[in-house]
Amino acid sequence: MTITLISASLLGLLLIHLSVRVSKNRQRAKVSIGDGGDEMLANAIRAHGNLTEFAPFFLILLGLLEFREVNPVLLLVLASAFVVGRFMHGLTFGRFEGLNPFRFWGTVLSWLAILAASIIGLLDGYNLLP
Repeated sequence: MTITLISASLLGLLLIHLSVRVSKNRQRAKVSIGDGGDEMLANAIRAHGNLTEFAPFFLILLGLLEFREVNPVLLLVLASAFVVGRFMHGLTFGRFEGLNPFRFWGTVLSWLAILAASIIGLLDGYNLLP
């Protein structure tokens, strides 16, 4: 389960970084609960929350696919897309005025990785993969 372990480890590092960003913004804004109407704190909270909403589900799918011995090259592509997508999204959340291309493409990569992993899981679960 090496691919899942490395992916989870990289996402864990991102989670710590985003958590520290929330804490620093809480100190700066002097807000302990909620966002207190502070836009920078709200953005930090959402970047952190978004990772915690998507990463566990993807890691479960990835781990199950790896356990089922799905093609490791395919899993590496999916894992790379998801991890890169989450870094693009999380590290640039709230950093651009207007449209944020890194957040947009980070979201697209993440969604595509989850979609592909879900479809592969269904195909493998029904023994339809070669």
